[in-house]
Amino acid sequence: MTRIVVVGSGVVGITNAYCLLKKDPSNEVTIVSQNFPTDFEFKKVYTSPIAGANWASFATPEDKFVQEIDTVGYYKFQDLIKNRPEAGVTARKDINYVTKEKFAKDGHAKKFPWFAYGQIGTDCGFRELDASEFDNNKFEYGFEYDGLVIRTSYYMTFLINECWRLSGASEGPKARFSLRRGSVKKLSEAFDLHASGRRADVIVNCTGLLARELEDLEPEERSKIYPVRGVVYVVKNTTGVKKVTIVEIDKEDESLYLMPRREGEMIIGGCFQKNEESRYVDPSLRERILGRCSYYLPQFNWKNLEIVREQVGFRPYREGGYRIERKGRIVHCYGTGGAGYQSSWGCAEKVLKLVSQVGSGSKL
Repeated sequence: MTRIVVVGSGVVGITNAYCLLKKDPSNEVTIVSQNFPTDFEFKKVYTSPIAGANWASFATPEDKFVQEIDTVGYYKFQDLIKNRPEAGVTARKDINYVTKEKFAKDGHAKKFPWFAYGQIGTDCGFRELDASEFDNNKFEYGFEYDGLVIRTSYYMTFLINECWRLSGASEGPKARFSLRRGSVKKLSEAFDLHASGRRADVIVNCTGLLARELEDLEPEERSKIYPVRGVVYVVKNTTGVKKVTIVEIDKEDESLYLMPRREGEMIIGGCFQKNEESRYVDPSLRERILGRCSYYLPQFNWKNLEIVREQVGFRPYREGGYRIERKGRIVHCYGTGGAGYQSSWGCAEKVLKLVSQVGSGSKL
């Protein structure tokens, strides 16, 4: 029996909890968090429930570590699409257009994602668009593949329910899973927060951006964590857009992406504002984002677009990329930035191996 406390209930934390419960029927997992996906409002930074959420790996051609992680995620989400429709994951074609300005900025070289050339590329039907399929006055090239979009609130609730199902009981001595609302100033405090009342054997740190507030995290680690603000608009999809659509422009901190959900809504974004933590959104940003829709994609109906709500989130980035490593009885898993959903399953796979290494002789 291993008693585990997962600190953080973002998509990475909940996925880790699920995988730990499924891996070993003797594991007892408690998630400790200030917020949960079913809350009506969030008191602290909590990005996962309001993310756009699709699969479009950000790994560079050289980054085999993240490629491996995201490969796990791609096939897991495809399995959920086929076998678990209640998970809130929907198959969508993913189409990308590269503007002429972006092409020039890239040195007049076509840049395709790493997965275009491997097994995923074959399985997802990756292809370069023919020049007849886009506006040659605005775009230099484009590509398409079988992607997906995730309705985050459905999906995170699905994961929690899966944890309860694996637990076998909702409470009492037979329950292997529990949620505990709370916060920790130090990871060492989490050892005393297991629902059993006994000291935990392992802590899994999935605190995301809040990791920088942990007093016993290495100072050099706290300094590496930073937010990248994102702003998206949830709209009623009366436009005719049916594919996840991304327009790559030449701005470092802005882009255009559209994610149509199966419930008749669509996410429109977005921006990538490093170290910006304000929740105030300048109206001009909305004008730029929505203005790009009609400029780059005039074939769709943008008249009378109804905005349901504006959402501001803070992607938990880390200088140096993901941190997935064990320090004694603490396993760290944070720093996924804007890739939390697509990387969650692959990260959890690596965490399982690290947790299995924790023995009675490990030191805190």
